[in-house]
Amino acid sequence: MTSILFEIKDGVAYITLNRPDKLNSFNREMALALQAALQSCTSKEVRAVYITGAGKGFCAGQDLAEVVDPNGPGMNRILSEHFNPIIAAIRKLEKPVVAAVNGVAAGAGANIALCCDIVVAAQSASFIQAFSKIGLIPDSGGTYTLPRLIGWKKRVL
Repeated sequence: MTSILFEIKDGVAYITLNRPDKLNSFNREMALALQAALQSCTSKEVRAVYITGAGKGFCAGQDLAEVVDPNGPGMNRILSEHFNPIIAAIRKLEKPVVAAVNGVAAGAGANIALCCDIVVAAQSASFIQAFSKIGLIPDSGGTYTLPRLIGWKKRVL
């Protein structure tokens, strides 16, 4: 089974994160496949991009099994080679990118959705920044994007 489904129909590139048994959490293969799909979206044939997740969730972020694997790429490589290029590719696309969020969007999955131009959330959608619960700083542009979307707190006198 391929971890990214990609098709272009009527000028729209449809990208589906396709690891439903893992709530579409990213592993190296999926991250590189998404980067390739986003590169294909630079074609003149594509006028808009639609990103969603297969099954019950949009994306649960990084597959932690890969992080704890002693032969895995390690967190530095995961960030620099997987997530940073994905965020950069979405932001650099000169066409609208829509995230259709169904179910959970957690960690890097939430930040990927939030970096899109438009986010459409199903009633079942939830956005989770679990980094703070374990003393980490959000990756995938979370510290940049989230404050700009929710705004600064208002001071009450």
